[in-house]
Amino acid sequence: MKQGETYLMYTLGIIMLDYSFDLEMSEKLHSYGFESKEIKKMDQLSEVDGILINVNQKINNHTIKGLEWLTNLKKEKCGVPIWLYTDTPMTPIERKLCLHLGANGILVRGSEEEENDFIIMKNILGCLVQPENSSLVILNKEAHSLSFNGQEEISFTRLEFQVFSFLYDHAGEVVTYQQISDYLCNGEREVQQYRISNIIFLIRKKLGEEGKDLIRTIRTKGFQLNKMLV
Repeated sequence: MKQGETYLMYTLGIIMLDYSFDLEMSEKLHSYGFESKEIKKMDQLSEVDGILINVNQKINNHTIKGLEWLTNLKKEKCGVPIWLYTDTPMTPIERKLCLHLGANGILVRGSEEEENDFIIMKNILGCLVQPENSSLVILNKEAHSLSFNGQEEISFTRLEFQVFSFLYDHAGEVVTYQQISDYLCNGEREVQQYRISNIIFLIRKKLGEEGKDLIRTIRTKGFQLNKMLV
């Protein structure tokens, strides 16, 4: 999300299925007040404020592929709103299925309602996205603690706080086991992966249900702090 002088521009992650993301679509979204970024991998989700799945129903299996993306995004608990962007109106059954799978809406390209739909989309994002000068997480380095979403302060051990602070400083990035190990020991010795995983487990346990989506595990690589929540 980028802040201009008088308004906010939100970043939409675009899933193109079989197409390449083109300049024409980027310019169109920009005219509606959105920055755009093509999404190809799940670990890019923390970089966007919402997701737009581009579906061309004239192409075989495109609707099915769109539904597959919806299902996978729901499994990943992506944490941002999802819309489908279609070339022709869906049938009532297709619309109902998309909504049940987690879509927040279906937009039809070139329809009379298209501009209004994008305005509604911006209004929804305006309610969900934190301003850049606001944070859900407040760190207290002296006390090795943090408060999350206005809740009571959570205390950590020195090691737990070091790991969380490192993830916090790299929010939205995939932080590898090796990077965490080097940070903790200044590269002088190596902290085993199972020890780092155990520290993350203890951090998550202290964060509780409220913070269950704050730290994502990136299998075989490391961890990622959800930028949308900090």
